[in-house]
Amino acid sequence: MEDTKMFYSDDYPTEFDPNFYVQLYEDPEPNPMFGDLMSFTLTNYHKAFDSGTIKGTTLLDIGTGPTIHNIISAAPHCDNIFLSDFCQSNRDILKQWHDGSLEFSFDKIFEFVLKQEGKSKRDISERVAGVRDKIRGILHCDIRDENLFSTNFLPQVDIITSSLCLEAVATDQASYEQYARNMVGMLKPGGHLVMFGCVGGTFYTLGSKRFISFGMSRDELKSTWKKVGIEIISWDECVRPQQEYYDADAAFSMVGRKVPDF
Repeated sequence: MEDTKMFYSDDYPTEFDPNFYVQLYEDPEPNPMFGDLMSFTLTNYHKAFDSGTIKGTTLLDIGTGPTIHNIISAAPHCDNIFLSDFCQSNRDILKQWHDGSLEFSFDKIFEFVLKQEGKSKRDISERVAGVRDKIRGILHCDIRDENLFSTNFLPQVDIITSSLCLEAVATDQASYEQYARNMVGMLKPGGHLVMFGCVGGTFYTLGSKRFISFGMSRDELKSTWKKVGIEIISWDECVRPQQEYYDADAAFSMVGRKVPDF
């Protein structure tokens, strides 16, 4: 590790390297840094949306980062998709993928998803076009603000997806709860939340840089989401042996529904 300084959420615009991140996430096969996190994530997104119970007019992905894996399984089940991120550099990557100018194709990820759906990799170009066609905006988002989209008006949506966002921003349980509440505030009563995060942990590394990651126990996480109005429908975990790249105990997948009268 060349640099042991800890970086926080405000450092992402200058210290987070989206191109390095994209290269790690271009392939769903296990890698030394993230193990089988990507295949776990893609498999559980497929399970969530393949159930047929999660659908609606509009989907919002919060904290998209420079990848589009969160929305591939979801796209056939909604009409409009909004991507969002705090960093301009990440949004630039997303815009390049959307207009077809990004050098990374994410084809391996699409192939993985289509295989789970019983489809051939010959269908990749059709699915790519279908996902692109449903993207209505790539927005600046700050989960720390009660109004996440202060520069854009966006009404409550039917579905929210999010992956590894809150733990990258929260610094304690109180802030995690507040940011979770902000997220749920964008969801219609009765709408669905499909998200991924970490159980435990204090950091993860990207290249030579170490970023803070606030992790809570399984019980603390479930209690927090219930407190902000989410009825947990399913919960799954992927144990991740601690190593030099991160110290999380596990990754979790959660499907929830916003309590109608919350």
